[in-house]
Amino acid sequence: MRPPTPRRPGRGRASSFRASGERRSSHRGDEAVEASTQAVRSKEASPSSSSELERRDLRETLSAPVAAGDAAVLLGGENTTDLGDRLRERARARRLLLVRRAALVLVTAALLGGAVWVVFFSPLFAFSTASVLVSGGDGTLVTADSVRSSLAPFEGVPLTRLNTDAVARAVESNVAVRSASVSRRWPTGLRVTVSMRTAIAVEEASGAYWLIDDQGVAFEQVSGAGSYPVATLPEERGTGALDIASALGALDDATRSQVATITSTGTQVSFTLRGGQSVKWGTSADAPQKARVLAALLANVTATTYDVSSPNHPVTS
Repeated sequence: MRPPTPRRPGRGRASSFRASGERRSSHRGDEAVEASTQAVRSKEASPSSSSELERRDLRETLSAPVAAGDAAVLLGGENTTDLGDRLRERARARRLLLVRRAALVLVTAALLGGAVWVVFFSPLFAFSTASVLVSGGDGTLVTADSVRSSLAPFEGVPLTRLNTDAVARAVESNVAVRSASVSRRWPTGLRVTVSMRTAIAVEEASGAYWLIDDQGVAFEQVSGAGSYPVATLPEERGTGALDIASALGALDDATRSQVATITSTGTQVSFTLRGGQSVKWGTSADAPQKARVLAALLANVTATTYDVSSPNHPVTS
């Protein structure tokens, strides 16, 4: 039989002290838990207790040392989200928000870019000369086909980028066109309205006769003067033509039909009648009064020269 192992001095006492300390700590923890439970029950039982009493009970409960497990139960550490987890979750949410914003910007930019391409560069709105409507032409000098032919350089250009002023100038390249107005006709056409030149007289040049308008533009060759007077224009063709148009426009139909030739110097107008009489018209001022005086003289006075440049004092010879 083995002899009992001799016990070291103080070991049993230390073990006894540790056991006693653990029992006291556990006992104190139980007391703390019980006190906390009582405080909670007291709070539930008496909702109207003062806040001072609650704070005092809480201080008494927390002043007593408790075990780690009991502290976790009291403080709820097992159910509380770790601060690091919260920060990481917040960072993830921020990154997700940034990604969503970037995606929204990219999608918006792509949609805008696609819309711009469709409207300004795609063939969806490409101009077609076959879709041009023409009005105002005379069917001879200016026809719908001639207008469409003048617009051939613009074929295929998106209507949104088409310069209507440039289109109007292309139509006006036909000398018989005085002016043209252009408007878009969606999705691929145009509406062109043409204003034709109106002849007021003919001009003889190199043995040929040309119709001229009130701007002095010769726009159509004809075989002869016909019923038009033969005009002689100054160097400033526009000014001379405008004076001639003013004089002829003031005459009544009967007198106008008798005008054989008409000349403008740029300041003075004169013309001859088919019967050989000469008329000194003067400037373009007082044209209506001059026309009335001349008609009265032709009806009542036989002469070779009629001077109505000063309509209040006409002179015949």
